[in-house]
Amino acid sequence: MAWKNVGFILGSPLSRKILEALEKKSPLAPLQIAKETNIARSNVSTKLIELRKRHLVECINPEARKWRLYRITAEGKRTLRESRKIKI
Repeated sequence: MAWKNVGFILGSPLSRKILEALEKKSPLAPLQIAKETNIARSNVSTKLIELRKRHLVECINPEARKWRLYRITAEGKRTLRESRKIKI
């Protein structure tokens, strides 16, 4: 478990919402995530880059120019589960 990722999720409500949306329904495109979470698409795209760097989400069709699809990784699920245990 990478506790730095738990801290990141606790400090980033938008990232947490994105992970929760992908946990419920996966895979999703940024536009779908934006609609699901009521977060601006540009913010979703920015957060997805951060989440990918931390190995919390993965793009399942990186060769696509449009409608790239993302899903939560096993590490993302563990991070989300651990972040829920911590009361803030």
